[in-house]
Amino acid sequence: MLAEIVLAFAFFAGPTQAAMSAYEEATAYEVYAAILPLDPLRVAHAKSLVFRRETTSFQMCLRPDKEFETKVGPAIANYVELNKKQWALEARLSIDSSYQFLETSKFGALLDKGGWDEYYRQYPESGGLIALSAVGFNGDKTIAVVWIVNSCGGTCGVGTFHVLEKVDGKWQPLKWKGSSCAWAS
Repeated sequence: MLAEIVLAFAFFAGPTQAAMSAYEEATAYEVYAAILPLDPLRVAHAKSLVFRRETTSFQMCLRPDKEFETKVGPAIANYVELNKKQWALEARLSIDSSYQFLETSKFGALLDKGGWDEYYRQYPESGGLIALSAVGFNGDKTIAVVWIVNSCGGTCGVGTFHVLEKVDGKWQPLKWKGSSCAWAS
């Protein structure tokens, strides 16, 4: 149990910053709203979502095939640059579910107090804790790259990259070729 708590906290802790900037990129919040319905763990049981206040990131592992490099490559590069620091997410998510934010330090305190059992005592209908990266865009903001994690216990969670394209004013998954990565436990 202690090992699970340490692993979960280490994953969510990330670097600390004294003065974290607000993440004010309006188009990024549109991307978040587009990917959240794609998250199978969240959709399964959550009635009130809990998001990590601070952005998170994952080592870039998207490798587009040559034919998609010029289309996806700039968004990947922007993702890498933006995610060199953490950002404070704002309550700007346009989603149907109610939601709230939880600071990493408060999440760590919950785990210290009683692990995931304590987390679920305080957030019983959350389905876990969702963490989002800053969104990388190409130059004209028609391609987006974002990382999402849903952690639901010491050995329960999933993290994956999404690549989206804006078509007719709406964000949708881009069918691209190349390699990607994800994790699940």
